[in-house]
Amino acid sequence: MARILSIEDDPDLQQLVSLALQNEGYEVHYAFTGKEGYEKALLLNPDLILLDLMLPVLNGVEVLKLLMKNKTAKEIPVIVLTAYAQDANFVESSIRAMGAVEYLRKPVMIDDLVRHIRRALDARRVRSEPNLKLEKGAVRIDPKYRSVWVNDRMVAILPAKRFELLFALLQHSKEATWQELARIVWGKDGNKNDVEKAVQRLREDLGPEHGVRVVTTEKGYKLDG
Repeated sequence: MARILSIEDDPDLQQLVSLALQNEGYEVHYAFTGKEGYEKALLLNPDLILLDLMLPVLNGVEVLKLLMKNKTAKEIPVIVLTAYAQDANFVESSIRAMGAVEYLRKPVMIDDLVRHIRRALDARRVRSEPNLKLEKGAVRIDPKYRSVWVNDRMVAILPAKRFELLFALLQHSKEATWQELARIVWGKDGNKNDVEKAVQRLREDLGPEHGVRVVTTEKGYKLDG
């Protein structure tokens, strides 16, 4: 279960984001000032940080600078969320140059936020686990864009959960049970029906020529590269 630290001074937004992320299976922690957020980042070592820019005590820019100066914390992906509108393009360029992986303007749709979070976590996982497989036979995946390539031709860009499903299948040399896939992709609330529906949609995403590569086995599924 990925651990996310949300640094945001709006309690209503904190609650909304927290409920949404918990429903996605994430462990969520909160901070309401920049100083509290930076201290919790060092204490908790979260897998990802959501950072507002307009914060009391320390603003978001100051927090980001402190994080990037810390040897351990600078490896944590930071997604900036802000309602700051003045010179928006210049601010975004500056924030990304400081080290933020995403810059999202409020209001942001929860589905979009979850999509960016999953992409950032996938990218971090690939960087931190060099032995993770990104290809199997003719099939290759790109976590940054959630794209799927077969024989060096892109065949699909997948929604987050179906990309996680394919990613999990690719890591198994043989079959993966539906229980394993449910736990990896949906967490403790995942079930067989979730997996079956996602597999069906994944096959549709890959198309009739390549959807057959996702094979049903006695206990679950496997990917034929």
